[in-house]
Formats: sequence, structure tokens, C-alpha cells
Amino acid sequence: MTNSLRRSALTATMLVGVVAAAAGCRFDGINSIGLPGNAVGGDAHEVTVELADIQNLVGNSPVKAGNVIVGNISHITGDNWGAKLTLELDPDAEIPVNVSAKLAQTSVLGSQYLELTVPPGTEGVGRLADGDVIPLARTSQYPSTEEVLSALALVLNGSGLQQIRTVTSELNRVLGGREESLRSLFGNLEEFVGGVDQQRDDIVRAIDGLDRLGAELASQNETIDRGITSIQPALQVLDEQQKQLTTMLNDVGRFGEVATEVLESSRDDLDANLRSLQPVLSQLAAAGDHLPEALKIAGTIPFPVTTTQRAVRGDYMNLFLTLDVSAETVGGKVLGSIPLDELAGLNPARQAVDPLLAPTGATTSGRPATSAPQNGAPR
Repeated sequence: MTNSLRRSALTATMLVGVVAAAAGCRFDGINSIGLPGNAVGGDAHEVTVELADIQNLVGNSPVKAGNVIVGNISHITGDNWGAKLTLELDPDAEIPVNVSAKLAQTSVLGSQYLELTVPPGTEGVGRLADGDVIPLARTSQYPSTEEVLSALALVLNGSGLQQIRTVTSELNRVLGGREESLRSLFGNLEEFVGGVDQQRDDIVRAIDGLDRLGAELASQNETIDRGITSIQPALQVLDEQQKQLTTMLNDVGRFGEVATEVLESSRDDLDANLRSLQPVLSQLAAAGDHLPEALKIAGTIPFPVTTTQRAVRGDYMNLFLTLDVSAETVGGKVLGSIPLDELAGLNPARQAVDPLLAPTGATTSGRPATSAPQNGAPR
């Protein structure tokens, strides 16, 4: 039995050697042996691909372009915390030069492979040739199975679902029955955004103005610093007199309270005084047009102040007098203004007197003036 096992091992070794020789490749382990349908016949193009992370990718994995196998990965080496993949591509495959490489997986639990695609929105340029390099900037990878399962476990373990449920419940409670208000809010928000958009130039100018102001303030740093330094003593004085200022403000507050009490207590008397002044003020208002005219003659009787210079000139005075001695005037105005008791005591003169001396009560001879007989009448 031992001899048969030895013969089987020798046969397997010889088969591996024959296959390796037929493939014309170096032997780096079992992954160096091409799989059925994965080998590239003829002279293959070798292309180098730089990847930041190869995950679980192994040698001899397929290379696809447009979901078609166009080659395989012949060798994987490490380079500066990254990886370099040597691809053997079918020379008949038309692969553009600007192609990108992406590490993909056939299924969640399937094997990994390298996918060659042209970036979306970009046209293919040229043709990938032997010795070309796909740099790290044009390589990427899909999320690995471990990443997908860990993210799914994080969600299913209630990390964020309970919070999302709470937020949804609160939103439903807040918005329930307020649909019209919410619609009007959106309308007002649209109007507000439109207004802001219309004033965009003004906002830009305001921002530019603030920028210029900031630049001006920056250029005046020394002046502002001197101003702050100069105002510091005044602030220190205010700080030292804080108690006095507080006391003054408290006293002003108490004065206001006392003044309020005084006004409240004397409100009725003040109102009565103002009401008593109302008739006087009304009469003054009614005599407003006559009072200035009376003041014109008050200090210069009998001449108005406007005619004083024309009435008195040196040692003489000009007088123009209009005297009304009609019976109606004398009886109605002159005599009507004299009280009855004084009017009854009057002794009207019955004789002629000197009009210049009669007011003094003396005659030309020094005796009291008496009435002279008229037409021989006795005294």
C-alpha cells in the first residue's frame, strides 16, 4: 500500500510539472495553474494594475470587461502598503487605454475578480497594449462582504432604527392636521427664497462692503489699539465709582417713586386748578388779538408807541383829538359811567368860571371861584 501511495504522489507531481511546462509560466503554488475557461491562449499582454486593497483577491482570479472574461491575474506583489497585480490579457480583446479597474465579487459569498470598465460619460480612447500600467488613481473596489454584513448587523441591531422611528412618530404628530399650514409654509419659504435670490447682488455687495470694512479695520489695528488703551483709564474710573453710580441710580429710582406718589396724591387738586384756570385762559385767548394792540399804548398814553417820535418833538407836542360831546355820548357813556350816589352829589356850576383855574378851586383874586350873576341875578 505504501508503494501505491508513493506512485500516486509521484504521478501527481509529474502532472503538475507537465501542466506548468505546458502553460509556460513560473510556478508560484496551486494558484499558478490556470483554471478551465480562464486561461489565455497565445501571446498574452501583460498589464500592471495598482490597488490600495486587494481584500480576498488571489492569483489566477479572472479579469472581466463587459461581463466577459478577457484574462486572468497571473501574479500579485506588495508595494508600499499597496498591491501590484500583473494581468495577462487576451491580445484580441479591445480594451481602451483609459480603462479603470475595480475589484468586484460575483456574489455575497462568491469569488472576487477584477473588472475593467470605462468611466461613465467617457469615451474609450486607444487600445490597452503590452506593458501598460493602470495607476492607483484609476482603481477602486466595491464594498466587501464583511463590510456589507457589518453594516447590516449595525442596522438590524437597532443602532439607528429606534431613533428613526422616534423621529418619524414625532414628525407625524407635529404635522398631523396641519397640512394646509405646511403648504402655506412652503409657499412662504419659496417666496422668501425668491426674494433672497432677487437681492443676491445686494447681498454680494454687502459682503464685499463687510470685506472692505474688515480690511480697513485690519489696517487701523494700531489706531484701534491706541483708542482701547486710551479709554482704559476712563473704564477704570467707572469701575472705581461703581458704588456711587449704583447709589445714584437707586436714589433716582426712589425720587421717581416719591414723585409718582406726590402726583398721585395731588392729582385731584391739580385737576381742579387746571379747571379753574380754564376760564382765565379762555378769556386771555379771546383777548389775544386786543392785548398786543393795548400794549402799544400802555406805556405811551395817549399816543401809541408807533407814533411817539412823531407826536413829541423837542419842546412841543402834537395832538390830534377827536372829541364827541353829543347828547347821546354824554348821557349814555359819560354820565352812564358815573355811580348814582356820586352823580346826586354833583353841584352843577351855574356861573361862568375860568376853565384853567376851576379845577384848582381858586379864582384870579385868590378866593374860591363862585358863579357870577348872569343878567343881574342875585348871587
